[in-house]
Amino acid sequence: MKTRFAPSPTGYLHVGGARTALFNYLMARRRGGRFLLRIEDTDVARHQEDAIDKIVQDLRWLGLNWDEGLEAGGPAEPYRQSQRLDIYRAHVQKLLDAGQAYYAMESTQELETMREAAAARKEAFKYPRPAALPTSEQAQAARDAGREVVVRFVCPAEDVTIQDDAFGSVTMPAAEIDDFIILKADGYPTYHLANVVDDALMGVTYIMRGQEFLAQTWRHVLLRRALGFAEPGYCHLPLIMDMQGRKLSKRDGDVEVHAFRVAGYLSEALLNFIALLGWNPGGDREKLSLADLEQLFGPDRLGKTNAKFDRDKLLAFNTDWAATLPEDRLLEAFKDFLSLNDTPIPAGDDDLLRTLLRVCKGFRTFADIAAKTGVLFAPDDAYAYDPKAVEKVLSKGERNGYSVLGDLLPALEAADWTPAALEDLLKGFCEKNALGMGKVAQPLRVAVTGTTVSPAIGETLALLGRAKTLARIRRCLAQR
Repeated sequence: MKTRFAPSPTGYLHVGGARTALFNYLMARRRGGRFLLRIEDTDVARHQEDAIDKIVQDLRWLGLNWDEGLEAGGPAEPYRQSQRLDIYRAHVQKLLDAGQAYYAMESTQELETMREAAAARKEAFKYPRPAALPTSEQAQAARDAGREVVVRFVCPAEDVTIQDDAFGSVTMPAAEIDDFIILKADGYPTYHLANVVDDALMGVTYIMRGQEFLAQTWRHVLLRRALGFAEPGYCHLPLIMDMQGRKLSKRDGDVEVHAFRVAGYLSEALLNFIALLGWNPGGDREKLSLADLEQLFGPDRLGKTNAKFDRDKLLAFNTDWAATLPEDRLLEAFKDFLSLNDTPIPAGDDDLLRTLLRVCKGFRTFADIAAKTGVLFAPDDAYAYDPKAVEKVLSKGERNGYSVLGDLLPALEAADWTPAALEDLLKGFCEKNALGMGKVAQPLRVAVTGTTVSPAIGETLALLGRAKTLARIRRCLAQR
């Protein structure tokens, strides 16, 4: 078996594309086959060159390594469609020579007039194939006259039935089939022609893709028959919708894989989550590694109903994975997050990063760690005080937070600077002054971070260091 993932670089990899890649990868691994990566970059108007590198990076971040294709090489090189134009044109010429394709020269306006006429007759528009197909000489004369010339496929007047592993038997009636374009006026193939030719020449035997392609698959079946290509297996995946029932799109930047990576999600969690969008392993088990999925996956447990992209569930998955992964793996992932974000946390200090992972235990994403601790590594004058925190924690009450900080400062100046020693000092200060820990810890947090959120106060002060802690307390007292 050989499967493939063939993204179009008109945008970055989004979760729907990642799920398609994952399921194709899993199908190949489960059946002892090969997984191929091809880039379908024939949409010149919408092409984004940097998207190719991002797609490759994000697939590798997810752990979906391919056996053949872009960068990996293989027997069917090249694996970018823009570098295979001569191959497509040769197959179009083969169809022209066999009378299974023909030139068409209508302008956009002429086609629109035809559609309007069909609508007026309350009929679905079908392209009217001419009785006498235009010759190559006539096509060239039309080009010379400035007209756009395309090539259309001759569709036989017969129903087309597809056997799909997810949706069963699907038939396109002959009445709804018309001659479609296979070569555009600019010499580039349409998606349908290039897709069919590449899948055949690259030996792809099983095609898994989104449900939106199911209604177009009859075109591929007819092209394969005309070109003498063997038929692959098909499996179309249910759509992924947001919680309001709208289809997710690659135009929604916040569902790009890279966006989740930048936001501090673990690849294990995202992969686990998208695997369950339209598929289930049976039973109640939900936490699944890539190795687990390789053993369990099969198209027999794919659903037909649309899947819902529940961000709260993804966040819960990420929290759970963060709580159970080995520290070395968390460190690797944390450093990747830091490399993608502008944060003052020193990314090269592994011991410090391990400490942050421990003191922020229970974090949901790495962005939580950055939000809680980044200020500790920023310049002393680079953070602002939250006005609400100042009002609530520092200004209110007879013995307000400013007063507590002033009384506490001498003790801190003489303290041993370890988390445990600082916690003991603060407990002793609370007992001596009949104060709850919150009446002391919260003013300290606001003074040294500007907010009421940080790791445990002893850990916070120890991470900040004696000199910076004292300087920040004095700065806070000076601005009251």
